[in-house]
Amino acid sequence: MQRYIVFLNERTVTICRDVVSESVTNGIIFPFTDDASLVKIYNEFCTDSQQRNLLILAKENFTEAKSAFDRMFTLVKAAGGIVRNQETELLFIKRMGTWDLPKGKLHDNEPVEYGAIREVTEETGLTGITITKQLPSTFHIYTDRKGREILKETVWFEMMCHADQNLVPQLEEDITEVKWFGRNELNVPLANTYASLQHLLSDYLQP
Repeated sequence: MQRYIVFLNERTVTICRDVVSESVTNGIIFPFTDDASLVKIYNEFCTDSQQRNLLILAKENFTEAKSAFDRMFTLVKAAGGIVRNQETELLFIKRMGTWDLPKGKLHDNEPVEYGAIREVTEETGLTGITITKQLPSTFHIYTDRKGREILKETVWFEMMCHADQNLVPQLEEDITEVKWFGRNELNVPLANTYASLQHLLSDYLQP
């Protein structure tokens, strides 16, 4: 099923063609008709903290509904990686007390693969990283320092680190720790990370 999931902190906005097999608890199902009604229902959703999920039912107008939603925000693109080592451990960073994956905004006209590797290198100190495959993007909304509502797409790649290296957190980016976690230890970072990353990693770790 074609779906577009956007995270607003721990809440979600989902645009989909059909509601079949969807389960919405503490949420709203809204049939998409036009831009104005979409803006109105989104603003109502944002002001009602009891509603955890907004499901926009677009049917054959999926692309139109997604474009209308995107136009409500300033768009920002970032890239990062789920990095594995030869022991199949996964790499996490701790930024401002929360476990995260290494990622960051792309520079102007920067190729997304180059930007993803650059950000991982800058934030963790690792070099010689190789991309093995592209993963689904994540999307989340936040308010920047200028008060603008930002819709940020993070393009993710699976990456491989082949050599044992020292991990160096990028302190100027508020990263205080970089650590490898084995598959049986992932409950630690997953218990203290963002909903969008829990969603990404849940799909990634499926057998």
